[in-house]
Amino acid sequence: MAVPRVFISSTFYDLVQVRYNIGDFIKNLGYEPVMHEKSAITYTQNTELENDCYNELSSCDIVVCIIGNNFGTQSQVSELSITMEELKTAIKSKKKIYVFIAKDVFIENRTYEQNKDNGSFKSAYTDDLKIHEFILNLKKERKIVISSFETTDEITNTLKLQFAGLFQSFLQEKARVTNEKITYDLAETAENIKSLINEMVEHNQAFISHFDGSAFAVNMTLQYIRKKLGLEKVSIYAKNLDALDEFMKFLGFESVDVDDFIDDERKYVRNEFDKKSTLILKSCLLDEENNFKDIRNKEILDNSVIWIETSVEDDLPF
Repeated sequence: MAVPRVFISSTFYDLVQVRYNIGDFIKNLGYEPVMHEKSAITYTQNTELENDCYNELSSCDIVVCIIGNNFGTQSQVSELSITMEELKTAIKSKKKIYVFIAKDVFIENRTYEQNKDNGSFKSAYTDDLKIHEFILNLKKERKIVISSFETTDEITNTLKLQFAGLFQSFLQEKARVTNEKITYDLAETAENIKSLINEMVEHNQAFISHFDGSAFAVNMTLQYIRKKLGLEKVSIYAKNLDALDEFMKFLGFESVDVDDFIDDERKYVRNEFDKKSTLILKSCLLDEENNFKDIRNKEILDNSVIWIETSVEDDLPF
């Protein structure tokens, strides 16, 4: 499992014990301390040793820099020390950086800032004024955490709080991303459902259109006709008279001519062995295009849908 790599940057001989203590603290957290004295830096032998340090730092996640009283070894690439160049590399690489400055140096730096331009300032706590100048430049970097320290415990306690804050931030960000993903997924699901509904509506419309004018669906007029025919358990869909003609033919009825002077629009007759059934439909049941109206007035339906059933014997002349 990958763990955070923490690069420890400082001068060596004056801060060796501080380095070891911080290294042990980081290791106890389950992180990997990267320290040149612990052989954690790969030396390529193809370049200066300090360049190998800079390259190794670029692969780390966090940089802890301790600034004490000594300037240390000067870099081969600038007038700064190797420790300062390491910190510049970390800033350039946008690493998470924690800087700890010895308290006496930290306090003296304020005095240096106020008197540096008079040319007569002498430091009581550093062996090179470049340390103070470097600290002033660090203070301009807004994303660097800078603290003073007197003991190693102060450094480890600060790091403990900072690392806990980082972890909480990570959890909150993870939760935010998760919530955003859930919201996105819900929106996408809703969109998919909407699309399916629209598709179903289109299919239903296509289905109805395909059977339009056949024998399937209902309005109140057709329900009334259905009851007159004694087909309570059957649903009838007939958009117009042509469709009903087809259905009535299927039931054994035939359409007969009606008198032009009366209000009958259709007359269906079915002759059986012992009886004669007649269904008469008035013209008020239909619109201008001969489609059935959805009439909900029972009185109108009673007067417009007429069912006559007579015995065959009634038609005999004796």
